[in-house]
Amino acid sequence: MRNRIAFSDNVEQMKWDDFHFNVIPVNTLPPLEDPEDIDNSFTFCDALLDAFKEASDKEVIKLLFLTPEDISSSKFYGIAFLEGKEVFTAEIENTSLFKEWFTVVDERTNRKETITSKVYFFGANSFSSQPISNFKNDQVFKNTGAFISDHIPNAFIAEKLAKEKADFIAPFIQLEAKSNFEKVVQQFVQLIHSKELTIIPPKNNDAIYAEFEAAAGYPFPTIIKEFLTLHNGVQNSAIMGAEKIFQEWKDWQWVYNDWTQKELLDTYSTNEGKTLLMYTTPYWIPFFDMQNGNFLAFDFAPNTKGTAGQIIRFGADQEIGYIQADSLELFLEQLMDDEGDIEDYEWFRSE
Repeated sequence: MRNRIAFSDNVEQMKWDDFHFNVIPVNTLPPLEDPEDIDNSFTFCDALLDAFKEASDKEVIKLLFLTPEDISSSKFYGIAFLEGKEVFTAEIENTSLFKEWFTVVDERTNRKETITSKVYFFGANSFSSQPISNFKNDQVFKNTGAFISDHIPNAFIAEKLAKEKADFIAPFIQLEAKSNFEKVVQQFVQLIHSKELTIIPPKNNDAIYAEFEAAAGYPFPTIIKEFLTLHNGVQNSAIMGAEKIFQEWKDWQWVYNDWTQKELLDTYSTNEGKTLLMYTTPYWIPFFDMQNGNFLAFDFAPNTKGTAGQIIRFGADQEIGYIQADSLELFLEQLMDDEGDIEDYEWFRSE
């Protein structure tokens, strides 16, 4: 029996008795001053994560906290997923201070429900629970390895999850987008003049393009490069320069990398069939900041009815992408149209 093991496919076959649970203390719980404090749950969670980090001498990615029905006489257990794909198991020292904190934090006490043992799921900025009875076939305390395997963090199977996303999006990638650049120039100049905007002068962005290609795995698209020969952003407007475009793309790439394909894909929402039913993809390059985490982007992985380089809406307030315009030319026409669906106040402010 070991309290630290390397995670592998063999873990799924292990039983409760194959794991060892040494008792560890929780040393960072302060005296409980206000039982009604809304931050108590996170203070308790952080203390447990710190205890397992100290005992294992490794960062804790995720912690499964197992609670008993009788907190006065039964034991508390923890199963920690550590950096380096290790699993660390321990019993938690049941002190009077620990019991006091747990009694306040546990939602069963607050709601005066029938006492049941639970599994709490703790991680960075995450806190949830459910009754152990929700898990079938006595999974937690008998088929423990299967229980552990069912709740591994994404970091443990990062390669598999990355392949799932890559396999899904590969058929949709279209990096070569057609554009009438002469028309784009004409419309952009007309737009700047009609709205009395001020261009930030264009500059050499080769270093940014090289950095983008290294991060994205594909070249910075030509139609955006051409557009950025006209400006490096427009003052007091939603039109972004090269640095901001790259920064926003990186921020959304972090979301894409952190989420699974299942989390990114929304099968309940619908659109016109021109954009993927995704929350974000690495092939959406934001260039127009609609504020509050919402953007317009060039789309280089359109859905079956879409066109490479089309302009789409996506962001914090939307579950999936939606078509805005079939091309940059048509989008610039929309901005010049006083009756378009983007009002002037939404994308620029007059001096």
